Amino acid sequence: MSIQSKYIGVGLYSIPQAARLLGVRSRLLRYWIGEVSGADSIIKRQLTDEHLLTFAELMELHFIKMFRDKDVSLPAIRKAASEAARRFGSDYPFTVRRFDTDGTSIFATLTSKETQRELVEELRHGQFVFRKLIKPFFKKMDYCGTAEIERFWPMKKTGRVVLDPARRFGQPIDSGTGVPTETIFNAINAGDGQDVPTVAKWFDIPVEAVKAAIRFERSLAS
Repeated sequence: MSIQSKYIGVGLYSIPQAARLLGVRSRLLRYWIGEVSGADSIIKRQLTDEHLLTFAELMELHFIKMFRDKDVSLPAIRKAASEAARRFGSDYPFTVRRFDTDGTSIFATLTSKETQRELVEELRHGQFVFRKLIKPFFKKMDYCGTAEIERFWPMKKTGRVVLDPARRFGQPIDSGTGVPTETIFNAINAGDGQDVPTVAKWFDIPVEAVKAAIRFERSLAS
């Protein structure tokens, strides 16, 4: 595979970019992906030599981050990922469409198999987190048939902002015009600051596109 072909359609994110999109510290992200001494990557990596993450890896990490935010332990997450990978035949099992329907049963199966009380409780907690908090997250996804995530709408599908590995290497863009949200936001903050209609005119995009980009970029900053 040529250098160029392996980059086409997979999405590309530097570690700082991915950390910003996920809302985690770069060092924590490096720990999760095995770029810290003594740490094993939680996910399968494609571009380790370039220190880049693909769209599929970013999405898998998004699920891991949501589980960790709700105090599901890494051992419980690894067990769930391993069981899901076995069932779905995927290197990125959390991003497979079937995880939407099978996720609860995966944690339940692991709970029934596990004999260590502490980990059983972690798996039960993971099952609760999936059912109550992560399952609704699937409404932000577009899938390629029954396979992995094709596009991600971080502000829901009505929010205009999309991450699509087939467009601008998966960077957050306005879905209607393809203009990167960061570019729009930087224009708003240029000089002493610009108003929304002015920036909309600069890029020949709707006012709503500018407003959506501002909302998204500010959500990352917060």
